[in-house]
Amino acid sequence: MTDYLLDTSFLIAYFNEVADRQDGPARAFWAMKPGRARLYVSIVTLFELLEGAENPDELEGKVFEAASVLGLHRQHARRAGLMQRRARESGRRMGENDAWIAATATLANLKIVGDDDNAFAGRPGVAYSNFRTGAP
Repeated sequence: MTDYLLDTSFLIAYFNEVADRQDGPARAFWAMKPGRARLYVSIVTLFELLEGAENPDELEGKVFEAASVLGLHRQHARRAGLMQRRARESGRRMGENDAWIAATATLANLKIVGDDDNAFAGRPGVAYSNFRTGAP
């Protein structure tokens, strides 16, 4: 069974669809995921969400209801740094936050769910699914 790391792009879409009572691709992904799949969020994603939130306390509560939040440690710094070095050599360097998220996913053996193909698709060692175009 696959467990998932929910990217900021997914959570923004999901929370907007729920608030607007829309049946969109994020809610469809949520409904399709296996019932026993565990959902996680990187602390970096939480940071990105809170940075843009109108009501940070309410949003933080929704995130904690949806998924477990994973922190960062030394091994994440090492993995993110190595991933960025390889990416720079291939001409596909990630944004800093995306590198932290990718490192979190790879170390925890999680598939990233989002809508950021430029950041995550085709990265060595990174399992990724675009919720708008792919299935879990």
